Amino acid sequence: MDLHQRPELKQKITLSPQVYQGLSILAMPVTELQALVETELLENPVLEVEEFEDSVDEAEEERSDPEDDDRSWDEWLDRYEELASTEPVVPRDPDMEASDTEEYVGSVQSFGDYLEQQLAMMNLTVDEARAARAVVGSLDDDGFFCAKLEEIAQVAGVTLEVAQRALEVVQQLDPPGVGARTLAEALRIQLEYLGIDEPLLVKIAESHLDDVAGSHLRKIARSLRVNEDEVRRLVDILRLLNPRPAGAFSPGPSPGYIVPDVTLRRFDDGWTVTSNSDAVPTLRVSTRYRSMLREGSGADSDTVRYLKDHIRSAEAFIRNVDRRKDTVSRIAEIVLEVQRDFFEDGKGPLRPLRLEDVAIEIGVHLSTVSRGVTGKYMATPYGMFELKHFFSGGYRTASGMDVAATSVKQRLRELLEAEEPTRPLSDQRLADLLSDEGIPVARRTVAKYREELGIEPSWARKRR
Repeated sequence: MDLHQRPELKQKITLSPQVYQGLSILAMPVTELQALVETELLENPVLEVEEFEDSVDEAEEERSDPEDDDRSWDEWLDRYEELASTEPVVPRDPDMEASDTEEYVGSVQSFGDYLEQQLAMMNLTVDEARAARAVVGSLDDDGFFCAKLEEIAQVAGVTLEVAQRALEVVQQLDPPGVGARTLAEALRIQLEYLGIDEPLLVKIAESHLDDVAGSHLRKIARSLRVNEDEVRRLVDILRLLNPRPAGAFSPGPSPGYIVPDVTLRRFDDGWTVTSNSDAVPTLRVSTRYRSMLREGSGADSDTVRYLKDHIRSAEAFIRNVDRRKDTVSRIAEIVLEVQRDFFEDGKGPLRPLRLEDVAIEIGVHLSTVSRGVTGKYMATPYGMFELKHFFSGGYRTASGMDVAATSVKQRLRELLEAEEPTRPLSDQRLADLLSDEGIPVARRTVAKYREELGIEPSWARKRR
């Protein structure tokens, strides 16, 4: 085969670094964007934080192409200085309501710290306190004691009797059941804490937990030689106990801030969506470095070239941050318009809302809306919601009303909570009940929603 060359014309779309940066900024949560802004402020000397927001027309904010080498820098400087002269000489209205991000702080106290705080308030000897801390350090993520008393005695340098007393001290701490060596012991400690004196219940916890998990109440009744109703009463009590004493404590690191991108507030009879301007500072190009581009400033050609490159980079960064803020705000306004019934009391039904609908409304690509809602939060009078919470497909009822899938899931949960324990509702029966209410849902869809809610099928929920 002969090799030869031939010219060929192809069209190829590539992303410029500025466009790629804009897409990345749009997809970032606020906390990541804050870190990026701090990095840019350190790396780009011409970029600085604007102390006060400028009041300018949108037409004046439009900047010309940063890649145009024939740009008139003196004309740009004249316009920039004119805008700078419009800066307010007083700070913003101190009475203006601002979003307090401190109320959105998420933090989790470690389980070990929580227990050691309780130990510090107890009257223990030095040896007991040291052994008790060793016991706390030997607990697993569920709060169970997974070591041996001999090991505690050796590590703490105490006798076996002191180690035993230290374990008993830890088992008195909150949450009840902590420090237990087995699940049965944890349940017994919780029963003692609650003051429940049921010897049969202790026997069930020690010998019949597998039967309880499988709802084999008749088998338990025959083994204990009591009637099934009595076993059902005892099992109902047992199911109120916590099989994982430390389950409320996260073994992972403490989460950071969840900062809202937008805040929803009610004013009189209307609602207003405001961008969280405190989350990301307003940026501008430094006045000091702008003046060095003036003819007669004494700056050499290398300095001028350096400043022009960094000013172009700063302008592109500022433009991308502003575009992100504008896109998220526009999406939030559409969410407010569509889900107004929900925002009236925080309990109303959600209407179907798709990413495609929002993309068409604001005139952007679907992927732009997807980036604009992922990891973006809205602070409302009813709590913090991720924007994705308000997007879902839906159904049209017999009356012509649109119902979101999230509302269908909520109604499904209500039906399951109200079912009889001895006669749980099948997926088909649930589909029939929803259809009777005017919501046509297939059985396989009910099964899917039930699994997403973390609810077992009917055969596993049945109590014999």
